[in-house]
Amino acid sequence: EWEVDCFSRPVMRDGKKMWELLLADENAVYRRVAQMKPTRVNSVVVGKVLKIFFEESQVKPTHIRFFRKVMKNMLTVALNNIRDSMPQYSELKVLPSRNCHMLRQWLGYREREVYPTMEGFSAITARKGIQQSMIQMSYDVLPTRMNFNKYILGAMKVSALRALRGKLLGKMCPLPAGMDDEEKVIGVLILSPKSKSLVNQWKSEEVCGVRYDSENAKMLLDLGIDTTHMFETVPPEYREECLKFEKGKKDQGGIHWVGVQDTITAGAPDPDDPTGGLEGLWLCMDHTDEDAV
Repeated sequence: EWEVDCFSRPVMRDGKKMWELLLADENAVYRRVAQMKPTRVNSVVVGKVLKIFFEESQVKPTHIRFFRKVMKNMLTVALNNIRDSMPQYSELKVLPSRNCHMLRQWLGYREREVYPTMEGFSAITARKGIQQSMIQMSYDVLPTRMNFNKYILGAMKVSALRALRGKLLGKMCPLPAGMDDEEKVIGVLILSPKSKSLVNQWKSEEVCGVRYDSENAKMLLDLGIDTTHMFETVPPEYREECLKFEKGKKDQGGIHWVGVQDTITAGAPDPDDPTGGLEGLWLCMDHTDEDAV
C-alpha cells in the first residue's frame, strides 16, 4: 500500500515556493521524491511523474492514499488515469484518506532535517492551530448501517495491540517507536449484538479515528479524507471522561484504538483489557490538529 503527497514546500525558487511530489509505501521501503515548478503542477504532469514511480517499483501497489484535501481532485484524476492506462494497475484502489501515517512521518522529518539545509529555505511561520469545532459546527449523524448500541472508553496494553495485529478485521497504523509493552493506549470499545455485520460495514470504510468535540459535546467518527459523523451528544455527567480520553490521545501523539465487540458472545466487557470477543480492531492516529492549520 502506497501513500502520496503533492504540495508546496518552504523553499523559494525564483521567487516562488518549490513544489514536491512524495511517494512512500507504508513501510518506507520504497520512497521517491520529485521537485516541481509551481507552473507545472497539474494532473497531467503529476500523472507522468507518478507513472515513472510506478514503473520503477518492483512491487505493485494495491492501494494508494493521499491526505491533503486541497489536492483531492488533482491527485484523483492523475491516479485514475494511471489505473486506466496501465493494465497491471486496473485493480488499484485510490483512497483519499487521513490514514497516511508513514508519509506524514517522512514529511515531518523532511521539514525538520531536509528543507532547512536547502538553498532558499524560508522558515515556516508558527501558526496557531484551529480547533476543528471552529471549522465545523454541525455533523451528519452516523448512517444506520454503521450504527451501534453503545460504547465505553478504556485502555489496552501495547503488548495486546501487538499480539492482535493481523488477527482481526480492521486496519492498524504503526505504533510509535519506543512504546513499552506495559504502556496503555486509550481507545473506544464499541458494543453491538450485531458486531460481525457492523465490522463488515466498517471494513469498507477508511476509519481514521474517534474524537471528542468539547465545544459541542459531540463524539465523532472520522472517515476518509473529509467525512465526520456524530454518534453521540454526550450527557453532562460523562463529559469529563471524554475530556480525559482526548487528553490521553494527545499525550501519546494521537494514537488510539477503536474496537468492536459482540455483547452477546463476549459477555461483560472489561474496559482495562478489552481483547476477548473482539470482532474488529482499528489502531488510529488522530491528525486533526495538523490538518486544521
